[in-house]
Amino acid sequence: MLSIPKWGVVAATVVPLAILASSASASNDPYPLDRSADRARTKVISVTTTGTGTTMVDNGAPGPGIGDQVVITANLFRKGVSYGDEGAVCTRVAAQTTHCTGTFRLPGGQVTWQHLQTTAVGRPPSDFDIAVTGGTGTYATARGYGHVARTSESGGSFTLHLVL
Repeated sequence: MLSIPKWGVVAATVVPLAILASSASASNDPYPLDRSADRARTKVISVTTTGTGTTMVDNGAPGPGIGDQVVITANLFRKGVSYGDEGAVCTRVAAQTTHCTGTFRLPGGQVTWQHLQTTAVGRPPSDFDIAVTGGTGTYATARGYGHVARTSESGGSFTLHLVL
């Protein structure tokens, strides 16, 4: 067991090392805590979608169950003009919860996303948010979020808020 004076020596040694380590890592942090520069690098993309396919994949157990998947594809439009496409897979991870991952293929690259959503079995979610998890090309450093609004069974709209 360390005595009180020894704890003082340990603290005196650890605190400066922690400060040095945090200042060193902060200078190399690609996502610094000061987000004021993010506003200049933010891109907002709003599009509508038209579903091109939905495939249900049953895990083999009777009825809807954990492990069942829905594979979704859609065309994307911006101001009525074709703007790319989307592919997503949603896997049921609990009785009424799905984990979805997907990719938007846009001019200049791709944006990947994911979300965890609670909805009744057999019903698509109406409105939900997604987390942007990465990208390629123009979107290689993308991070941010998106909001999806379902307007019909076969389509909807979404808005991506990206920091590039």
